[in-house]
Amino acid sequence: MRKLFLVAIIICTMFTAAVSAQDNSSSTTNDIPSKGRAPREPNGIGRLDLRVVDEQGNPIRGVRADLESRRTDGFLCESWNWTDERGVAVLPPLHMGRLTLKLKAPGYETQRVVVNSGSLDEPLRITMVRKK
Repeated sequence: MRKLFLVAIIICTMFTAAVSAQDNSSSTTNDIPSKGRAPREPNGIGRLDLRVVDEQGNPIRGVRADLESRRTDGFLCESWNWTDERGVAVLPPLHMGRLTLKLKAPGYETQRVVVNSGSLDEPLRITMVRKK
């Protein structure tokens, strides 16, 4: 009887662990840890973590994100990437100056956004508008 009781407890524990693992698998872009990094000095290296959704809050896949950095020493740096199925794009690190982000996707209005490099420790969240 004692063995049967122990087996029942083990089975219940395994079932509970499996159910909680399934519950945690449905994540939103808010659950994804940021891989962004603000530069620690002028013209320092930083990284943009971008999250793109439509007007209903649905992630948009295939948005091309082009980041242009005009540094105070006169150099121009650029990086780019495309959003994945979660609407997330982490751009390659680059030297940060005055930042302009261009977003382009089929069926959506192209957007240009001025980005504050000091805020890059957190993801940049953009809502794109459908073309009319």
